[in-house]
Amino acid sequence: MTDFLVEIHTEELPPKSLHRLATYFSQEIQAGLTKAAFTFSGVQFYATPRRLAVLVRKLSAKQPDSEVERKGPALAAAYDAQGKPTQACVGFARSCGVSPEALLTIQNAQGEWVGYRQIVAGKTVQEILPAIVTHALGALPIAKRMRWGAHQTEFVRPVHSVILLYGKEVIPAEIVGLSADRKTRGHRFHSQGWFNIASPASYVKSLAKKYVIADFEERKEKIRQQIKAIVKAMLGSQAQAVIQEELLDEVTGLVEWPIALCGSFDANFLSVPQEALISAMQDHQRYFPVVDEHNQLLPFFITISNIDSRNAKQVVEGNERVLRARLSDAAFFFEMDKKQKLVDRTVYLKNMVFQNKLGTLYDKGERIAQLAATIADSIGVDGEIAERVGFLAKADLTTQLVGEFPELQGIAGYYYALHDKEPEAVAIALSEQYFPRFSGDKVPVTRLGCAIAIADRLDTLIGVFGIQQAPTGDKDPFGLRRAALGVLRIIIEQHLDLDLQVLLQAAAKSFTVKLENTDVVKQVLQFMIERLKPWYQEQGISSDVFAAVAALEMKKPHDFHCRIQAVQAFKKLPEAQALGIANKRVSHILDKYVEKMMTETIDTTLFEQDAEHRLFEKVKELHDTTVSLSKAENYTGVLTQLATLREPVDVFFDKVMVMVDDKARRENRLLLLKNLRELFLYVADVALLQ
Repeated sequence: MTDFLVEIHTEELPPKSLHRLATYFSQEIQAGLTKAAFTFSGVQFYATPRRLAVLVRKLSAKQPDSEVERKGPALAAAYDAQGKPTQACVGFARSCGVSPEALLTIQNAQGEWVGYRQIVAGKTVQEILPAIVTHALGALPIAKRMRWGAHQTEFVRPVHSVILLYGKEVIPAEIVGLSADRKTRGHRFHSQGWFNIASPASYVKSLAKKYVIADFEERKEKIRQQIKAIVKAMLGSQAQAVIQEELLDEVTGLVEWPIALCGSFDANFLSVPQEALISAMQDHQRYFPVVDEHNQLLPFFITISNIDSRNAKQVVEGNERVLRARLSDAAFFFEMDKKQKLVDRTVYLKNMVFQNKLGTLYDKGERIAQLAATIADSIGVDGEIAERVGFLAKADLTTQLVGEFPELQGIAGYYYALHDKEPEAVAIALSEQYFPRFSGDKVPVTRLGCAIAIADRLDTLIGVFGIQQAPTGDKDPFGLRRAALGVLRIIIEQHLDLDLQVLLQAAAKSFTVKLENTDVVKQVLQFMIERLKPWYQEQGISSDVFAAVAALEMKKPHDFHCRIQAVQAFKKLPEAQALGIANKRVSHILDKYVEKMMTETIDTTLFEQDAEHRLFEKVKELHDTTVSLSKAENYTGVLTQLATLREPVDVFFDKVMVMVDDKARRENRLLLLKNLRELFLYVADVALLQ
């Protein structure tokens, strides 16, 4: 047992996906080794801008030997009446390389056969590993592969060399069109030429001598610590860098030998919205901004160089020049944009197409305004203000600042609205309209912002479904799944009493163009409710709890959520299992009964058993409480009260025969069970609980 190393040395890999590629590469190799029955003590990946590598520790030299059982002809067909092997038996033995006498009898429930068991020697790592590595490379999540030179092979970037080392020996193989070897390169600038890796165990130290930190996580933490140290040393403990994890991962994927440097920019640029400056630094230049103890931006930034320069000042000055140009653009656009009010900019939206069949962004703005006013009236917000915000919602898309920094949409609208002396509530709502922007992002805080955010998304959902462009498979160009979940999260997390069906109908009516899909409201409603299932599963809500609530076809997301929480709590009660089974039994009995009922009123004089009286009185006792708690959306209280039904229900089914011949008594008992089931249906169909 010894170590194994594979390294794919390439041109610069995509930094944003480097960690993901390395993780998948490692996982695929580990899965391949496990499937092939090799033993090993651990697997670790390494990733730098120019290499993907996996180190497998204490890998067994070969697969274990295995016993293979071959089944031949049936025993009756293998020997004649005299017990001599038939031609079929002789032929089978010959295929196994033995005489008929070496065969054995195999028995199972289906019959008897002749067979043969042989020991198959396990294959060595030299025989198996090239195929495992090739398969792992082919399975990497690469959106678009490329070819290079005269090679017909494809990979995410051109490959320069491949290392396949088992211990100190090179495994002879051809991977991505190259013969495996032990050579690689170090840092692009600090190391010249090729060098050899003596063994897998020496890989990390050998690269470190050539100015390459091979371990992704080690490099990432080194960058983090360098950033913190340089900020503290140069700017004091009151300042701190804004270290966005996503950006940190990307920067880690850009450098092999990180060196943190601190630069600065003219403090006059701080008059530009802070978000624009941060966007220029983070999204465009891959710099880390610096803020004070009040989270206000300071005129400094941290850049991570891939070179340990002898003249660091010159490197910093170069970065400062580049950033100065970006910030100058932002400042210029901001000042120019302020010369025209947002309300006057809306006319430009008439020339910006939202979707060919759905009109312009101006049309969308009018629809958002109309729907936002409807939503506002339902959640205690001034409808006229909501209508104005909806009308202004997309105006900042016409500004030069958003044209240069698209990620500032909404944020730019906030600053321009304040400059135009719009009410602060309007400005805040404009900035909140795109929340949540991604999974886990915050939802709007203000109800006005909620109204605009919901209206915008519902308009898109109805419009796109209306022209038959619903998402299929992985394709979702309009981000409808994200939009649907965004609406649901806003309503649930901000406790809004909104009916989705009513809002979707209002959204559909606001379209002046005729929508092809006449079933659009029903389809969008179903699509949105389906988005809740995986969202709840991420929170540990089981699928049967979701199904129990979804069975009632609720249209109010917040009410739906309250029921989910109640059923989840109910399921943990000791009475839950028995009551769930009882409800399932009741449901089956009622569903199978197709005769027309003689009456809908329970007649207590028809009761024969004390168990009937007890259950009737308990159901009657709990009815008013159930109705009252349900109106207050206290569904946990409802189910807690209904849990007390376990004992009378158990006794009823133990003592009472429901489907008796006497029609009056039979239907009287069915009505009692129907009333029992209706109590639970005030919350959910608990019969669906597992």
